[in-house]
Parts: sequence; structure tokens; C-alpha cells
Amino acid sequence: MLYNQLAGGINNLYRPNMKIVNIEHLVDKFNAGECSAEEEQILKGWLHQYNMEGSTGLSDEDLFSAQTSMLEAIEAVRFPKAKKLKLWPRIAAIAAVVATITIGAGLFYYNQSKLTDQSSQTAYKSDIAPGKVGATLTLANGKKIVLSEASKGELAEEAGISITKTADGQLLYELNKQGQTTENKINILSTAKGETYRVRLPDGSLVWLNAASSLTYDFALNEIGERRVKLSGEAYFEIAKDKAHPFVVSTDRQQVRVLGTHFNINSYTDEPVTATTLLEGSVQVLAGGKERLLRPGQEAKLGENGLAVVEANIALATAWKDGNMAFRKTDIQSVLRQISRWYNIEVKYQEKVPDYTITGEVSRGESLSSVLKILELSEVHFELKGRKLTILP
Repeated sequence: MLYNQLAGGINNLYRPNMKIVNIEHLVDKFNAGECSAEEEQILKGWLHQYNMEGSTGLSDEDLFSAQTSMLEAIEAVRFPKAKKLKLWPRIAAIAAVVATITIGAGLFYYNQSKLTDQSSQTAYKSDIAPGKVGATLTLANGKKIVLSEASKGELAEEAGISITKTADGQLLYELNKQGQTTENKINILSTAKGETYRVRLPDGSLVWLNAASSLTYDFALNEIGERRVKLSGEAYFEIAKDKAHPFVVSTDRQQVRVLGTHFNINSYTDEPVTATTLLEGSVQVLAGGKERLLRPGQEAKLGENGLAVVEANIALATAWKDGNMAFRKTDIQSVLRQISRWYNIEVKYQEKVPDYTITGEVSRGESLSSVLKILELSEVHFELKGRKLTILP
């Protein structure tokens, strides 16, 4: 039944410049590492079109759940007798409709001239590497430590607490042998565009800091009535449980109060909505005189219409922490803001902002040109000069 539905429009779409490939044969070549660049591009278009057509029957949440589950769902429908494929992790980032392709029963038709045009739409005069692990730590005495340049080991000691950079690049606070301190000493951990960092706070809580973000906290975090930190930008928190000392995250728009839990807060000043996504435990969100209690799998959104609680797409909200950028019907401006922060570039629009949405996922380890070539499949065109990206009409 499915094959009949997919194959129904092939004759109408076939034109002299259309070519045909056996997709199962192409997948075998891909897994063997024998695909050419053009063949890999065809596979990207096929999988994207297949997902956009709704052929997998997956929900929005399923689309951004574990990549293995996603692949198995596709295989079960498309290749019931085929061996398990390794295709998904490398081509999951395709976003937008490729209107010139269609799917047949085991065969895939594609427009060769269109493919050639897409692969050369943008002449990249230069390329930009992805962001990296790095941050700047500002101590209470005003001293700044550039963590990407600092050697592993102890960086500083203040008020009875040693600050160490671990072998894996994590910032770690530990009480020294002299015991606890009640001195108020403020530290600020900040990432620039193109940086991300992880810190274990004095109370044992673990925080991942996204690009262009900062976290302000006290040395005596676990000794005062509330463990209070201030966030600008985006961070993922795994809070150490301590019922006697609630953990409070303040942003310029809201407060989030927790005891011990895992959650993500996106509170960039250039984003229209502040999103608090709960993975585990419970949190209380306070904003604009309103209060909401979140359960795991829920998200609080604070925007111009006030505070609302919705079902969360966990994988989408935390993709950045796992080394990816993920989008689900995301407007192009939001997509480009994320790209701007991670690749440390300036984005300009030559004319009006294009009305496009993007669905897909791409590794944050890819170079900028690789990401832009993927986005160009949505008919959005770019010009990259230095660190300035212009969106063309």
C-alpha cells in the first residue's frame, strides 16, 4: 500500500533531465564508504523528502528522539528485509522541501541539473570553523582567567575554595583542607560567541553553558539560605539535591526555583521567548507575578503574552548540550541567531526577512559552509564574506 502511494506520481514528475537511482544500492555504497559527493547529496535529499512526506508516521517528539529509534522506524517501513543502516547520524540535518524529487518502490528520481545548481549556489570565499570549548572566569578580585589557554590543575584559591581545571576541560570548585568559608565571593563564568563550557559549582551542581552566555555565582553557594545564581543566555543544569538550600536561577525575565533536578533555560536577550524545559524533578517558575510548577516533560514559555506551560520537546531543547543544533519548524531568523552565536558571525538581511521554517538537525562540529549548504536546500541563499553572512533575496 505504501509503495503504491509513493509511486503514484512518478510518471507525472519524470522529465528528460531527471535521473533514477536504486536507493538501496546507494545506501549499501554509503555504508561501505564508497559514495561520491553527488551520491551522498542524493541520499540526503531522499531521506529528507521521505521524512517531510510523513512516510514514517512519527510525531514531532519522535523526530527528535534517539537517532537510533528514528532510523529503525524508517527501516521498518522502507526496508523491512534490509540490514540495519548507519545512514542517519550523518544525514539527519537536512531541512526543507526539495520539490523536484519523488520516491518510488525502491527507486529515487532526482533532478541532476537542480542538484548541480544547489551544490554551487554559494561561492564561499572563506570558511569558518565551529565553536569550541572555552570561557573566561572572572574571580572576585577582578582577575580574569581565559580557560582555553589555562593548563589543567589548580587555577586559583580564594576564601578556602580551590578552583581547578580538570583534564577534560571542566571547571571544578572544591573546599580545601581548612574547611568551609562563609565569605561572599562572586565569580562570573562567561562564554563568548563560539564558546561553550562546563562547570561544577561549589555545591556540586553541574552546569553546561552555551555560547554567548554567562553565569554569576557565590563561593558560599552551599552555605547560605538559598543557592542563588544568575544566568544570561542559555545553560543546562543538573542540580545537586539539598532540601535545606533551594537552588534559584535568576534571569532578567524570571526566576526558577528547584531542590534537585535537571532542566534547561534559554534566556537570550535577542530571543522573543524565555524557555525553561524540565527533564527530571520539579521546578517552580516565577515571572510577571505569576507562578507555574513544571512536571518532567513540560516547558514554561515566557513571552509577550505572558507565562504559559506546554509539552516540551526535550531532545530539541537540549540538542546543543549534546553537540547538535536541532530545529522543528523553526523560523529562519531563530535558526540564524543560533548559527550566529555558535560560529561567531554577523548576520544581515539584504531585503525583507524570508518567511521560511527549518526542520532538521546538524552537528555543531561541522564547519559553517557545511551548515549553510544544508540550509540552502530550503531555497535560502547566502553570501559569506569574512565573518559577515548576508541573506540574499
